[in-house]
Amino acid sequence: MEPKFAENIIVIVLFKKKYRWYCTDKSLWKMDYLELYDDYHDLYINRGKSDLDFVKEVGSFGEFSSSRFRIRVLDRDTAKEFLKKIEKDEVSAGELAYDFLRAESDEQRRALVPALFVDFDNSVFYSQFPGDEDYLRYLPEGWRGAESDFSHLIPQDDRYWVG
Repeated sequence: MEPKFAENIIVIVLFKKKYRWYCTDKSLWKMDYLELYDDYHDLYINRGKSDLDFVKEVGSFGEFSSSRFRIRVLDRDTAKEFLKKIEKDEVSAGELAYDFLRAESDEQRRALVPALFVDFDNSVFYSQFPGDEDYLRYLPEGWRGAESDFSHLIPQDDRYWVG
């Protein structure tokens, strides 16, 4: 998968003391899918649509959660299963650095800047996503999160996007 600004994102994961890099669809990282599903339902009802309309358009929760391998809450307990499912989307920091240096436009470079840092070891989530996605709203219970630059938390040799 190739990063596309504000669609597919670069995510850095720390799991079992190992940093990993992924290029995935941005929606996979809303950590609590039941909460997200409930918000979508409320949005439909507030727009005057019925429960039947909602189920027709969005599906049951099972159908909805199938887009993330039926993992209801992404946290330390489900991380191993989830990361195995997305291993095809794993990339190296070296590959990303190479692509960043070869980028021909600011938009291409922006697409290669990590948007999220998910620290499963310490239950912390950082977002520097450039759009209006509210990732912090969907954090699992007991997690901390911040919308801030997280580059200082990444090993210096892997910070290819920092000038």
